[in-house]
Amino acid sequence: MFRNIIFDWSGTLCDDMAITIEATNFVLSHYNLPPLDRESFRNEFQLPYPDYYAWKTPHAKLEDLENYYRESFDHSTLKVTPIPHAREFLDFCRRRGIRCFILTSMDPPAFEQQVREMDMLHFFEHMHSGIRNKEHYIPTLMKQHGLLPHETAFVGDMQHDITAAHCAGITAIGVQTGYNNVQQLAHAEPHMIIPHLGALRQLMEHTPTTPQESINLHGLELMCNIGITEEERSIPQRLTANIALSLPAPFAGMQEDISRTIDYALLTYRLRELAGSKPYHLVETLAHELAMCCVQEFHAPSATIEVHKYILPEIASCSFRTTVQGWGAGSSNKDDTFSLRA
Repeated sequence: MFRNIIFDWSGTLCDDMAITIEATNFVLSHYNLPPLDRESFRNEFQLPYPDYYAWKTPHAKLEDLENYYRESFDHSTLKVTPIPHAREFLDFCRRRGIRCFILTSMDPPAFEQQVREMDMLHFFEHMHSGIRNKEHYIPTLMKQHGLLPHETAFVGDMQHDITAAHCAGITAIGVQTGYNNVQQLAHAEPHMIIPHLGALRQLMEHTPTTPQESINLHGLELMCNIGITEEERSIPQRLTANIALSLPAPFAGMQEDISRTIDYALLTYRLRELAGSKPYHLVETLAHELAMCCVQEFHAPSATIEVHKYILPEIASCSFRTTVQGWGAGSSNKDDTFSLRA
Protein backbone atom coordinates (compact mmCIF):
# COMPACT_ATOMS: atom_id res chain seq x y z
CA MET A 1 0.00 0.00 0.00
CA PHE A 2 2.81 2.42 0.98
CA ARG A 3 6.57 2.05 0.79
CA ASN A 4 7.26 5.30 2.64
CA ILE A 5 5.42 7.03 5.48
CA ILE A 6 6.18 10.52 6.78
CA PHE A 7 4.85 11.15 10.30
CA ASP A 8 4.10 14.29 12.18
CA TRP A 9 5.24 14.00 15.80
CA SER A 10 3.06 15.90 18.26
CA GLY A 11 -0.48 14.52 18.35
CA THR A 12 0.36 11.81 15.84
CA LEU A 13 2.98 9.71 17.64
CA CYS A 14 3.51 11.67 20.86
CA ASP A 15 0.89 13.02 23.29
CA ASP A 16 2.36 16.35 24.37
CA MET A 17 -0.80 18.47 24.23
CA ALA A 18 -0.86 19.27 27.96
CA ILE A 19 2.70 20.58 28.00
CA THR A 20 2.08 22.48 24.75
CA ILE A 21 -1.00 24.20 26.16
CA GLU A 22 0.94 25.05 29.32
CA ALA A 23 3.76 26.61 27.27
CA THR A 24 1.32 28.47 25.02
CA ASN A 25 -0.46 29.97 28.02
CA PHE A 26 2.91 31.01 29.45
CA VAL A 27 3.58 32.89 26.22
CA LEU A 28 0.13 34.51 26.23
CA SER A 29 0.54 35.61 29.86
CA HIS A 30 3.45 37.86 28.82
CA TYR A 31 1.03 39.77 26.58
CA ASN A 32 -1.83 39.95 29.10
CA LEU A 33 -3.94 37.49 27.14
CA PRO A 34 -6.26 35.03 28.91
CA PRO A 35 -5.21 31.36 29.12
CA LEU A 36 -6.73 28.75 26.84
CA ASP A 37 -8.40 25.58 28.02
CA ARG A 38 -7.98 22.37 26.04
CA GLU A 39 -11.08 22.88 23.89
CA SER A 40 -10.29 26.52 23.11
CA PHE A 41 -6.73 25.59 22.22
CA ARG A 42 -7.83 22.84 19.82
CA ASN A 43 -10.35 25.16 18.19
CA GLU A 44 -7.95 27.99 17.41
CA PHE A 45 -4.35 26.75 17.30
CA GLN A 46 -2.95 26.16 13.82
CA LEU A 47 0.33 25.62 12.04
CA PRO A 48 2.57 27.15 10.87
CA TYR A 49 2.85 28.48 14.43
CA PRO A 50 4.40 31.84 13.34
CA ASP A 51 1.11 32.56 11.55
CA TYR A 52 -0.88 31.65 14.65
CA TYR A 53 1.11 33.98 16.89
CA ALA A 54 1.06 36.73 14.26
CA TRP A 55 -2.73 36.61 14.58
CA LYS A 56 -2.81 36.14 18.34
CA THR A 57 -0.03 38.57 19.30
CA PRO A 58 0.47 40.78 16.22
CA HIS A 59 2.97 43.15 17.86
CA ALA A 60 5.20 40.52 19.43
CA LYS A 61 8.57 39.46 18.07
CA LEU A 62 8.72 35.82 17.01
CA GLU A 63 12.10 35.40 18.70
CA ASP A 64 10.63 36.53 22.03
CA LEU A 65 7.65 34.22 21.62
CA GLU A 66 9.90 31.24 20.93
CA ASN A 67 12.10 32.03 23.93
CA TYR A 68 9.10 32.23 26.28
CA TYR A 69 7.74 28.98 24.87
CA ARG A 70 11.04 27.12 25.30
CA GLU A 71 11.46 28.46 28.83
CA SER A 72 8.11 26.99 29.87
CA PHE A 73 8.59 23.79 27.90
CA ASP A 74 12.05 23.13 29.32
CA HIS A 75 10.96 23.62 32.95
CA SER A 76 7.64 21.81 32.79
CA THR A 77 7.01 18.84 35.08
CA LEU A 78 4.27 17.46 32.83
CA LYS A 79 4.95 14.14 31.11
CA VAL A 80 4.75 13.28 27.44
CA THR A 81 3.83 9.76 26.34
CA PRO A 82 3.46 7.81 23.09
CA ILE A 83 0.03 7.99 21.48
CA PRO A 84 -1.85 4.66 21.88
CA HIS A 85 -1.13 2.31 18.93
CA ALA A 86 1.87 4.41 17.78
CA ARG A 87 4.65 2.06 18.85
CA GLU A 88 2.80 -1.00 17.53
CA PHE A 89 2.26 0.69 14.17
CA LEU A 90 5.91 1.69 13.88
CA ASP A 91 6.97 -1.86 14.67
CA PHE A 92 4.54 -3.08 11.99
CA CYS A 93 6.17 -0.70 9.48
CA ARG A 94 9.63 -1.94 10.40
CA ARG A 95 8.63 -5.58 9.90
CA ARG A 96 7.17 -4.73 6.50
CA GLY A 97 10.24 -2.80 5.41
CA ILE A 98 8.34 0.52 5.15
CA ARG A 99 10.65 3.54 5.28
CA CYS A 100 9.61 5.91 8.07
CA PHE A 101 10.42 9.61 8.50
CA ILE A 102 9.51 12.44 10.89
CA LEU A 103 8.51 15.95 9.80
CA THR A 104 7.79 18.22 12.77
CA SER A 105 7.85 21.89 13.65
CA MET A 106 8.99 21.03 17.17
CA ASP A 107 12.18 22.58 18.49
CA PRO A 108 15.00 20.13 17.61
CA PRO A 109 16.58 19.72 21.10
CA ALA A 110 13.20 19.14 22.76
CA PHE A 111 12.12 16.77 20.01
CA GLU A 112 15.34 14.75 20.18
CA GLN A 113 14.97 14.44 23.95
CA GLN A 114 11.40 13.17 23.62
CA VAL A 115 12.11 10.65 20.87
CA ARG A 116 15.06 9.25 22.83
CA GLU A 117 13.15 9.07 26.11
CA MET A 118 10.38 7.15 24.39
CA ASP A 119 12.91 4.83 22.70
CA MET A 120 11.59 5.47 19.19
CA LEU A 121 14.77 6.63 17.48
CA HIS A 122 15.42 3.27 15.81
CA PHE A 123 12.12 3.33 13.91
CA PHE A 124 13.08 6.24 11.64
CA GLU A 125 15.41 6.55 8.70
CA HIS A 126 15.63 10.32 9.12
CA MET A 127 13.95 12.96 11.29
CA HIS A 128 13.34 16.54 10.14
CA SER A 129 12.58 18.81 13.12
CA GLY A 130 12.29 22.55 13.61
CA ILE A 131 10.42 22.92 10.29
CA ARG A 132 8.18 25.96 10.61
CA ASN A 133 6.40 25.53 7.27
CA LYS A 134 5.91 21.92 6.20
CA GLU A 135 4.23 22.92 2.94
CA HIS A 136 7.40 24.64 1.76
CA TYR A 137 9.76 21.99 3.12
CA ILE A 138 8.18 18.70 2.14
CA PRO A 139 9.33 18.77 -1.54
CA THR A 140 12.92 19.05 -0.21
CA LEU A 141 12.35 16.03 2.04
CA MET A 142 10.91 14.01 -0.84
CA LYS A 143 13.86 14.84 -3.11
CA GLN A 144 16.49 14.27 -0.42
CA HIS A 145 15.30 10.72 0.26
CA GLY A 146 14.23 9.78 -3.26
CA LEU A 147 10.58 9.29 -2.33
CA LEU A 148 8.04 8.76 -5.12
CA PRO A 149 4.66 10.42 -4.54
CA HIS A 150 2.54 7.37 -5.41
CA GLU A 151 4.46 5.29 -2.84
CA THR A 152 4.35 7.82 0.00
CA ALA A 153 1.87 8.96 2.67
CA PHE A 154 1.98 11.72 5.26
CA VAL A 155 0.19 10.98 8.55
CA GLY A 156 -0.64 13.98 10.71
CA ASP A 157 -3.17 15.37 13.16
CA MET A 158 -3.50 18.94 11.84
CA GLN A 159 -4.75 20.75 8.75
CA HIS A 160 -1.21 21.95 7.99
CA ASP A 161 -0.06 18.33 7.73
CA ILE A 162 -2.81 17.58 5.23
CA THR A 163 -2.08 20.61 3.06
CA ALA A 164 1.64 19.76 3.13
CA ALA A 165 0.82 16.29 1.81
CA HIS A 166 -1.27 17.81 -0.96
CA CYS A 167 1.62 20.13 -1.88
CA ALA A 168 3.85 17.08 -2.39
CA GLY A 169 1.20 15.10 -4.29
CA ILE A 170 1.25 12.29 -1.73
CA THR A 171 -1.49 10.50 0.21
CA ALA A 172 -2.78 12.68 3.06
CA ILE A 173 -3.94 10.79 6.15
CA GLY A 174 -5.51 12.64 9.06
CA VAL A 175 -5.46 11.02 12.49
CA GLN A 176 -7.87 12.04 15.26
CA THR A 177 -5.49 11.60 18.19
CA GLY A 178 -4.10 15.10 18.32
CA TYR A 179 -4.61 18.82 18.01
CA ASN A 180 -7.35 19.16 15.35
CA ASN A 181 -10.77 17.58 15.61
CA VAL A 182 -12.37 15.57 12.84
CA GLN A 183 -14.26 18.57 11.42
CA GLN A 184 -11.05 20.59 11.13
CA LEU A 185 -9.25 17.69 9.50
CA ALA A 186 -12.09 17.13 7.05
CA HIS A 187 -11.93 20.79 6.00
CA ALA A 188 -8.41 20.18 4.66
CA GLU A 189 -9.74 17.29 2.51
CA PRO A 190 -7.39 14.42 3.39
CA HIS A 191 -7.58 11.20 1.41
CA MET A 192 -8.64 9.43 4.59
CA ILE A 193 -9.28 10.15 8.26
CA ILE A 194 -8.52 7.45 10.83
CA PRO A 195 -9.35 7.34 14.55
CA HIS A 196 -5.87 6.09 15.46
CA LEU A 197 -2.87 4.33 13.95
CA GLY A 198 -4.23 0.94 14.92
CA ALA A 199 -6.98 1.44 12.35
CA LEU A 200 -4.42 2.26 9.65
CA ARG A 201 -2.51 -0.89 10.52
CA GLN A 202 -5.66 -2.98 10.11
CA LEU A 203 -6.32 -1.39 6.73
CA MET A 204 -2.78 -2.02 5.53
CA GLU A 205 -2.77 -5.60 6.79
CA HIS A 206 -5.77 -6.35 4.58
CA THR A 207 -4.42 -4.54 1.54
CA PRO A 208 -2.30 -6.63 -0.84
CA THR A 209 1.28 -5.41 -1.01
CA THR A 210 2.87 -4.42 -4.30
CA PRO A 211 4.65 -7.41 -5.88
CA GLN A 212 8.39 -7.14 -5.32
CA GLU A 213 10.27 -6.38 -8.52
CA SER A 214 13.94 -7.26 -8.66
CA ILE A 215 17.00 -7.49 -10.86
CA ASN A 216 18.65 -10.92 -10.70
CA LEU A 217 22.15 -11.82 -11.87
CA HIS A 218 23.01 -15.52 -11.95
CA GLY A 219 26.48 -17.05 -11.85
CA LEU A 220 28.56 -13.87 -11.98
CA GLU A 221 32.19 -15.05 -12.18
CA LEU A 222 34.62 -13.43 -9.74
CA MET A 223 38.37 -13.85 -9.35
CA CYS A 224 39.46 -13.41 -5.77
CA ASN A 225 42.46 -14.16 -3.55
CA ILE A 226 40.53 -15.76 -0.71
CA GLY A 227 41.21 -18.29 2.03
CA ILE A 228 42.23 -18.78 5.62
CA THR A 229 45.88 -19.57 4.88
CA GLU A 230 48.38 -17.34 3.15
CA GLU A 231 49.09 -20.16 0.70
CA GLU A 232 45.42 -20.36 -0.31
CA ARG A 233 45.23 -16.59 -0.76
CA SER A 234 48.35 -16.50 -2.93
CA ILE A 235 46.52 -17.75 -6.04
CA PRO A 236 43.29 -16.15 -7.36
CA GLN A 237 40.29 -18.47 -7.15
CA ARG A 238 37.20 -18.59 -9.34
CA LEU A 239 34.03 -17.84 -7.39
CA THR A 240 30.47 -17.31 -8.59
CA ALA A 241 27.80 -15.03 -7.19
CA ASN A 242 24.03 -14.92 -7.50
CA ILE A 243 22.64 -11.43 -6.93
CA ALA A 244 19.08 -10.21 -6.34
CA LEU A 245 18.43 -6.46 -6.08
CA SER A 246 15.12 -4.80 -5.31
CA LEU A 247 14.44 -1.88 -7.63
CA PRO A 248 14.79 1.72 -6.45
CA ALA A 249 11.50 2.56 -8.21
CA PRO A 250 8.58 0.55 -9.65
CA PHE A 251 9.13 -0.68 -13.19
CA ALA A 252 5.91 1.02 -14.33
CA GLY A 253 7.39 4.47 -13.63
CA MET A 254 10.77 3.99 -15.29
CA GLN A 255 9.69 4.82 -18.85
CA GLU A 256 12.69 2.85 -20.18
CA ASP A 257 15.06 5.38 -18.60
CA ILE A 258 18.20 3.57 -17.37
CA SER A 259 18.95 6.41 -14.93
CA ARG A 260 15.87 5.34 -12.94
CA THR A 261 17.03 1.78 -12.45
CA ILE A 262 20.27 -0.11 -11.74
CA ASP A 263 22.72 -0.46 -14.62
CA TYR A 264 23.69 -4.11 -14.16
CA ALA A 265 26.55 -3.85 -16.67
CA LEU A 266 28.21 -1.22 -14.46
CA LEU A 267 27.27 -3.22 -11.38
CA THR A 268 28.87 -6.37 -12.79
CA TYR A 269 32.12 -4.51 -13.53
CA ARG A 270 32.18 -2.94 -10.06
CA LEU A 271 31.56 -6.20 -8.18
CA ARG A 272 34.27 -8.00 -10.14
CA GLU A 273 36.62 -5.10 -9.42
CA LEU A 274 35.80 -5.19 -5.71
CA ALA A 275 36.32 -8.95 -5.43
CA GLY A 276 39.78 -8.63 -6.96
CA SER A 277 40.83 -5.50 -5.08
CA LYS A 278 42.30 -7.18 -1.99
CA PRO A 279 42.71 -10.56 -0.30
CA TYR A 280 39.84 -11.95 1.79
CA HIS A 281 39.96 -14.53 4.55
CA LEU A 282 36.24 -15.40 4.58
CA VAL A 283 33.62 -15.77 1.87
CA GLU A 284 31.20 -14.26 4.39
CA THR A 285 33.18 -10.99 4.41
CA LEU A 286 33.29 -10.86 0.63
CA ALA A 287 29.53 -11.47 0.31
CA HIS A 288 28.76 -8.74 2.83
CA GLU A 289 31.02 -6.18 1.10
CA LEU A 290 29.47 -7.00 -2.28
CA ALA A 291 25.98 -6.48 -0.83
CA MET A 292 27.00 -3.19 0.80
CA CYS A 293 28.37 -2.01 -2.53
CA CYS A 294 25.00 -2.68 -4.15
CA VAL A 295 23.05 -0.61 -1.62
CA GLN A 296 25.58 2.17 -1.02
CA GLU A 297 26.94 2.78 -4.53
CA PHE A 298 24.00 1.62 -6.67
CA HIS A 299 21.20 2.63 -4.27
CA ALA A 300 19.38 -0.71 -4.27
CA PRO A 301 16.76 -0.72 -1.48
CA SER A 302 17.97 -4.24 -0.64
CA ALA A 303 20.55 -6.66 -1.98
CA THR A 304 20.81 -10.44 -1.55
CA ILE A 305 24.20 -11.90 -2.46
CA GLU A 306 25.02 -15.61 -2.56
CA VAL A 307 28.72 -16.38 -3.16
CA HIS A 308 29.86 -19.91 -4.13
CA LYS A 309 33.38 -21.13 -3.48
CA TYR A 310 34.78 -24.24 -5.19
CA ILE A 311 37.54 -25.52 -2.94
CA LEU A 312 36.65 -28.93 -1.50
CA PRO A 313 36.70 -31.92 -3.89
CA GLU A 314 33.97 -33.71 -1.93
CA ILE A 315 31.31 -31.07 -2.65
CA ALA A 316 30.17 -29.09 -5.66
CA SER A 317 30.48 -25.80 -3.78
CA CYS A 318 30.12 -24.08 -0.45
CA SER A 319 28.16 -20.86 -0.34
CA PHE A 320 27.20 -17.99 1.92
CA ARG A 321 24.13 -15.81 1.41
CA THR A 322 23.37 -12.48 3.04
CA THR A 323 20.76 -9.75 2.61
CA VAL A 324 21.49 -6.10 3.32
CA GLN A 325 18.78 -3.45 3.61
CA GLY A 326 19.83 -0.21 2.01
CA TRP A 327 18.06 2.57 3.90
CA GLY A 328 19.46 4.69 6.70
CA ALA A 329 22.89 5.03 8.13
CA GLY A 330 22.55 1.71 9.90
CA SER A 331 22.19 -0.75 7.05
CA SER A 332 21.33 -4.14 8.48
CA ASN A 333 21.91 -7.79 7.69
CA LYS A 334 19.33 -10.53 7.74
CA ASP A 335 18.95 -14.04 6.41
CA ASP A 336 22.65 -14.96 6.68
CA THR A 337 23.01 -18.57 5.50
CA PHE A 338 26.03 -20.82 5.05
CA SER A 339 25.51 -24.00 3.03
CA LEU A 340 27.32 -26.86 1.35
CA ARG A 341 26.23 -28.43 -1.95
CA ALA A 342 27.03 -32.01 -2.83
